[in-house]
Amino acid sequence: MLKLTIPIILLLTLLLPPLPATATPASPQPQLTTRDSSSVLAAVTTISTQLTTLNTTVSAYPGGLEGSLSALHIQAETIQLEVDLKAAVVAAKRSANFSDAESLSVAQAFVALEPTIASTLANLVAKKSEFDDGLLGVASLSFLVEWDLEQLSFLSSQLGKAVQEKLSATYAALAPLVLDQIAAAFAGAIQAYQ
Repeated sequence: MLKLTIPIILLLTLLLPPLPATATPASPQPQLTTRDSSSVLAAVTTISTQLTTLNTTVSAYPGGLEGSLSALHIQAETIQLEVDLKAAVVAAKRSANFSDAESLSVAQAFVALEPTIASTLANLVAKKSEFDDGLLGVASLSFLVEWDLEQLSFLSSQLGKAVQEKLSATYAALAPLVLDQIAAAFAGAIQAYQ
């Protein structure tokens, strides 16, 4: 009888699913939200709006003692831009791969964004002498601008990589043309503040 029982137990073990170890119900797994190109496009629009706001404030920045309050506004706007870039990176990473049509829309958004980035960075470089005495007119804020530029450059690079991974092959191959221009603009601005 024992000889017959062992094969039956083995057979039942193989055929039947294992019993749960506890009787408590399993907790539901958190659901990741799948994003699409519209999430990325909305994020790029937010970045563009924030860049325009920052550019306007930088353009009006007088430096010195009278520019101290404006310097705080510039820093707050820069921090918001960093937050917007981080949100865009998350949206891009959570997105499914883009179709050709979606890739075209996202690529066009980045092409349209590049001149705004270049203009903002050019204005920051042009205002370097104002930032050199921007802390109450007696001390430099250039170290802070340089640090902010490095952070924005890093986040822009992360966004570019995350989006490029989602583009269809044709657009992914062309993405470095725009991404390299953005990286070069940041490198030039950072160098001006070193």
